[in-house]
Amino acid sequence: MFIILIMSSKYSYRFSVFTATYNRAQMLLRLYNELKAQTFKDFEWVIVNDGSADDTDEIVSNIINDNILNIQYVSKRNGGKHTAWAAALKKFKGRYVVTADDDDPITPDMLAIFDREWTKLEKSAEYDKFWEIKSRCKDINGKLVGDILPTPYFDSDYNTVSYKLKVFCEMVGCRKVEVLRNEASVPSEFMFMDNATNFDESIRWSRAARKYKTRFIPDVTRIYMSTPNSLCSNTLNRCLDGEKRILANKMVEFYYTLKEKSDLLLKWDKKRYIRTILGFSLLVTKCNIPLEDIPLNKRTKAMVSCLKPISHLYLYYKKRG
Repeated sequence: MFIILIMSSKYSYRFSVFTATYNRAQMLLRLYNELKAQTFKDFEWVIVNDGSADDTDEIVSNIINDNILNIQYVSKRNGGKHTAWAAALKKFKGRYVVTADDDDPITPDMLAIFDREWTKLEKSAEYDKFWEIKSRCKDINGKLVGDILPTPYFDSDYNTVSYKLKVFCEMVGCRKVEVLRNEASVPSEFMFMDNATNFDESIRWSRAARKYKTRFIPDVTRIYMSTPNSLCSNTLNRCLDGEKRILANKMVEFYYTLKEKSDLLLKWDKKRYIRTILGFSLLVTKCNIPLEDIPLNKRTKAMVSCLKPISHLYLYYKKRG
């Protein structure tokens, strides 16, 4: 415990609540009220305005002038959520970071729940093995979002849960800031970044999971809302129709999945591995990128090359309608 107390002196707050926002000023006001209602008060709110064209600056200025919450505000040019993350990572003064999206309501006890669970880990010999705690979400009708884990309290890691157990669902992560700045950091440079507006977060979480565990808990801390601005399910079709931003983002996702997760997919989910190879082959073919310019291992390149004729045929018939 003494060691934990010494470590705590590095931080100004127990939690940093991170919100990346883009043209959702009125939603920020709702989130502001929810944060004011938190039963646990030792936190700061780090807001990154990713180039909004609405009155976000004015709204946040008024919120800051209320002088109720500890707020850090960054207003930057639009660059996508990964750039908002990069900006926020330099600012966090909390020991743990919780993401609070401006479009999903949070429960009044969200931070109290994470404080309770981190306190348990801090008092255990297992603390250094964990980097995050994840809670659950419900929809507006009160139904749990996503699959059920093997036990209500479940210690595992992102890779095992995602690829072995195949549990993909909306959860709320509360993470150690030091791991976010290291193993799960946002890279300053990455493949296909010129037109990309997102570095797929699952790549970052997977990197951290190679070293650290996650504690999954049954408590609900967020209400999941489906909004008109959410990404639609036909992302690949939008890529093939030529949306540069979506195309670049999907290229990043497929490339880093093949580069860093092939061992996981080959071990636990071969069908998804083949689907990823095929999707990447389609995009490489559409963008006319020579395979020799892509730094992947020989086996992956060979599989992409084998599927390219199928990709050419698919794109040909798609163009013809």
